[in-house]
Amino acid sequence: MMHCSRFLRVLLVGACLSLASGCLRAWQATPWKTAALSSSTSLATAAAGLLPAPGDLPGRTEVIAGQLVIHADFPLAEQHRLIRELEALRTDVSQDLGLPISDEPVHLYLFDSADRYDAFVARRFPGFPARRAFFVETDTMLSVYAAWQDRIAEDLRHETTHGYVHAVVPTVPLWHDEGIAEYFERPRSDKGIHREHVAHLAGRLLEGTWQPNLDALESLADPGEMSQDHYAEAWCWVHWMLHTTPERREILQDYLADLRRDGKTAPLPLRLVRTEGSMTACSAAVKAHVEALSHSDETVAN
Repeated sequence: MMHCSRFLRVLLVGACLSLASGCLRAWQATPWKTAALSSSTSLATAAAGLLPAPGDLPGRTEVIAGQLVIHADFPLAEQHRLIRELEALRTDVSQDLGLPISDEPVHLYLFDSADRYDAFVARRFPGFPARRAFFVETDTMLSVYAAWQDRIAEDLRHETTHGYVHAVVPTVPLWHDEGIAEYFERPRSDKGIHREHVAHLAGRLLEGTWQPNLDALESLADPGEMSQDHYAEAWCWVHWMLHTTPERREILQDYLADLRRDGKTAPLPLRLVRTEGSMTACSAAVKAHVEALSHSDETVAN
């Protein structure tokens, strides 16, 4: 399933408006996904009137589910299966990534129609391309905005993952943040396997037009730079670390724990080199992981 017109991700952090990990550099969408807007200017944003006014937001129904506070334009049962799934996702994110569970609320605002949602985005986030869902982080609040539509489960798994992670690790490298969200956007039964990404990367390998390159991912600071290759590869590195060896899983978990304490901790590539020997060896292992997953999918299909 392609995500060409997927959704805008907005992360508003600190005190001046910026993209994913820098200052405001690009508002436009990429052909693959829209830029994930990060910010260090929430005060400037609020002053500009970009943050939602209460009257603009869904409020007919409010459901509290663990850390989630869900506001909907329409009746929403407390035991709705999607709510239960998102509540269970909190535990999955915590256990798989070795992160503590936070009690900081993550607010989900669910609009009953694409028209109402699009009007809200145009009014409160002028200039943003219309997308189905996005995540916003301010100094005081974590929020997800989404239109209720056929792919709402995938959208909310992805954006709610951002909320769960940022509640305990506010500063996450762009590629890693997206790789984690891509991993958890899949249904629980998929065990993190993103078959669209597997097929894409396997095809690029056959063409000879892509090789794993974690250093290149680490250099990404602007979401506008992220292509389909980047999103797929970000997912692949996360899946490789979580599903190949206990040592790699521990490296990922230790990295996030250290990042939670100190945003300037030793980067992930350096940690992997200590155990894998070199980035060349890491890249070869990730390439083999893609090929194995691709072969497994072909075997199932046959």
